[in-house]
Amino acid sequence: MYICVCNAISERHVQDAIAQGAKDLGDLQAQLGIATCCGQCAETATDYLPGGRYAAEVAPAASVQPRRAVEVTLLTSTQVARVA
Repeated sequence: MYICVCNAISERHVQDAIAQGAKDLGDLQAQLGIATCCGQCAETATDYLPGGRYAAEVAPAASVQPRRAVEVTLLTSTQVARVA
């Protein structure tokens, strides 16, 4: 189920962010971008936080698989040549 339609954030995304340590709506906004457009999803998202209506559905952090590091090379500049 989508919680934030504007940013295509699902219930699973919110649950995973909370399991990884998000403690309040500000944390969810920083990690996922939830409730940063129209804001209609803010109340539902907070229902998954500790003490919320759906808090029991969030897996404890210990059951979350650690993320693997990925090395990425970014190109920071581009050369443009004019052809006459």
